[in-house]
Amino acid sequence: MGLYSEVKKMFMHAQNAVVCTIVSSEGSSPRKAGAAMAVSPSGRIFGTIGGGGLERYCVEKALEVHKSGQGFVREFKLSEAEKGDVSMICGGNVSVSFTFFDCVKTSDEELKAFFREDVQNPVLYVFGGGHVGSELVPVMEHLGFDVTVIDSRPEFATRERHTKAKNVILGDYSDISKYVQIKKGDYVAIMTHGHAGDRDVLLQVARTEASYIGCIGSRRKVSMTQQYLRDNGISEQRISEIHAPIGLELYGDTPAEIAISIAAEIIRFRYEPK
Repeated sequence: MGLYSEVKKMFMHAQNAVVCTIVSSEGSSPRKAGAAMAVSPSGRIFGTIGGGGLERYCVEKALEVHKSGQGFVREFKLSEAEKGDVSMICGGNVSVSFTFFDCVKTSDEELKAFFREDVQNPVLYVFGGGHVGSELVPVMEHLGFDVTVIDSRPEFATRERHTKAKNVILGDYSDISKYVQIKKGDYVAIMTHGHAGDRDVLLQVARTEASYIGCIGSRRKVSMTQQYLRDNGISEQRISEIHAPIGLELYGDTPAEIAISIAAEIIRFRYEPK
């Protein structure tokens, strides 16, 4: 759940909010510009700006802002050596803005404008709600993704099985455009219950503008699938962009471990320089 939603929940409970946002960073600071956390009047935090001494100090300052109602920007030196600086061995400098939100006076439009990137969660389509899919959904939801699960089997396409999914769809894999419209910026993880289903979905997804496409399977299966894509007109460039076998090599083989490896690969893809 994003910070926008957390601040809205504070407002629903008649609580003001202070949002601490890193506006600039230099050196080896734990998080970079844009990282943010929300602080409630009781000091409860949502999100993180890197933990450690910086985060503890910012919570203290946020509580002062709760009392004064006045925000400000503060620069911090992250050092364990210099007196008066925040004690963090990582080093570096960061500037943090403290923004006060009055639960009565702040309109929803103002809040949405502030959290313009936070309101729109990235979208992940998971084709296949089996063992790995059911483990992947809650992890990706916790990472702030809106997850849609599509499965052709009634017993695997249920809200009870995927409680953290935004949408659960029962449908066959022959024409996925009947159920979803995959856009640029979307993420797709393909893990149906058979090679034919994976292949059919992958061909259709490869023809979309999905930013991330991952498909489960052995290296032999991947080689066969790549040839199938070539035979059906998919370019070598597009084939090279597909993550198969899906996930980072973490050497675990349980459904939960595979799900973590997929989540790790998606995180790396999302933040690596393009």
